[in-house]
Amino acid sequence: MPGKYKIDTHCVVEYDDQVSTKPHILPIYATSSFEMEGMDEAAEIFKGKNPGHVYGRYGNPTIDTTAKKIADLEGFGLGISAYAFMTSSGMSAISVLVQSILKSGSVIITQEDLYGGTTELFKTVFSQFNITTSQIDLNNHELLEQLLKKDAIPKVVYIETPSNPVCTCIDIEKVVTLCKKYDVMTIVDNTFCTPMIQQPFGLGADFIIHSTTKYLNGHGNSIAGVIVGHNRKLQGKYW
Repeated sequence: MPGKYKIDTHCVVEYDDQVSTKPHILPIYATSSFEMEGMDEAAEIFKGKNPGHVYGRYGNPTIDTTAKKIADLEGFGLGISAYAFMTSSGMSAISVLVQSILKSGSVIITQEDLYGGTTELFKTVFSQFNITTSQIDLNNHELLEQLLKKDAIPKVVYIETPSNPVCTCIDIEKVVTLCKKYDVMTIVDNTFCTPMIQQPFGLGADFIIHSTTKYLNGHGNSIAGVIVGHNRKLQGKYW
């Protein structure tokens, strides 16, 4: 390298990776993009036929490993193969998942004491796209069933338990049982409990979301969200 460039070029040129041993701890990948051996390899990765990374917005080894660990925790001991997708925040996880499932004219059924940010997303932002939100007592199962069978409009039931910040608890299993009766998908915000205390997949939930900013991180030094699923058919449809 010395003699090849002038000193100002040395300041900006990228040096080759000097890796000689494998790291003990997975490193943080701060790169925006990834090199490939040639056009053939790039084409296979871009088409999703071969594993690999193309751009940091879609993921990198650090993000993928974090997602896999969270998925493994949510599916631990349940005999299922869960998968996960990281997002930039808990709110973005909710937004991405709900918009993937619903369309204009759809209905979100959720609880009354919902996290303020989620309430604003559902009632202020989604309402602009003709997605309406019904907030009820989800532990009132008769009322819930009335809404579930009301018409053929696509719906999703969104459960946050314990709720933030008042810690109201919802009977996930009973709500899920009713939803399955009417072929309505359920999303559980498991942020407060984490899979160490509560595993919604074991109670029949279709999807789980977390604001990993809170208890999964535990240190207040990062913001992220995650969507977790276990049905591979749904993965192909919504991913």
